[in-house]
Amino acid sequence: MSFRITQESMKRTTLSGININMKKMQEIQEKLSSGKQINRPSDDPSGARKVLGLKGEESQVQQYLDNVMATKEQINFTFNTLDGIYEILSQIKSLTIQASNDTLGQPERQVIAAELNELMESVLQNVNTDNNGRYIFSGTKTSTSPFSGTRDSNGRISSVSYNGNNEEIKYQIGSNTYIQVNTPGGALFQDNAIFSTLISMRDELESSTYDSSIFLGLRNNLDTATNTILTEITNFGAKANRLELTTNSLNKSLAALKESISYTEDADVASLIMDLKNQENILQSSLETGARIIQPSLLDFLG
Repeated sequence: MSFRITQESMKRTTLSGININMKKMQEIQEKLSSGKQINRPSDDPSGARKVLGLKGEESQVQQYLDNVMATKEQINFTFNTLDGIYEILSQIKSLTIQASNDTLGQPERQVIAAELNELMESVLQNVNTDNNGRYIFSGTKTSTSPFSGTRDSNGRISSVSYNGNNEEIKYQIGSNTYIQVNTPGGALFQDNAIFSTLISMRDELESSTYDSSIFLGLRNNLDTATNTILTEITNFGAKANRLELTTNSLNKSLAALKESISYTEDADVASLIMDLKNQENILQSSLETGARIIQPSLLDFLG
């Protein structure tokens, strides 16, 4: 059984080929225009799934990196504040050594007591430092000023109370990796009796029955508390170093992910330009062939 190829059949076949070639050219031009090899999932289903997975990882790593930046700022701020408090306590220590001189009389000790009182005011001011409205020594009660002083009739501090809590604040900086960014003031200052020790030292220096052995015991207590703060400063310095290493690691991971996404998703421009030229030649040949096949017939004129 033979099949008769009609003029109309040839026209349809020719036009179908031309449309296919034009569609291929359009796809190539779209890739060149967007710079992407995958513009929709249907372009490459497996590649599209891979890109989505990589972009999910990229988003997660970027979030860790953002957390590290926020953590750095918080830790550096706390480190500097603790360092400032330590410097004040070091000045107080120098005063207490001077005050321990048995040759001093009560008037000289009262002068030292007045200076110690001013330095204690500075300590209270520093422990109530806030970072953009968030108090750094209040635990998780960051909107609450951590310490408040009760004052006597002369306006001097007679006692200090803690208003925060001892809860930790941690940021996630990696998969199952967290870092504590705060140091609650209750544990660091109140439990170490820094303010009660300073108040007792000031009052002992002003007392008419000054006892050098009592004052020496208070000095030792202050030294212990000061060393605790120094240890905390060292800890925060170590955290800052750790964060630098984490930043470098995350940046490398982010760069590797971006490279993988680019390798999978981005178009090979040079190759596409060659494909476009080739497709243009094919289309031109199709059009020339079609022009010969699709000739006006007698019926076209009669119609």
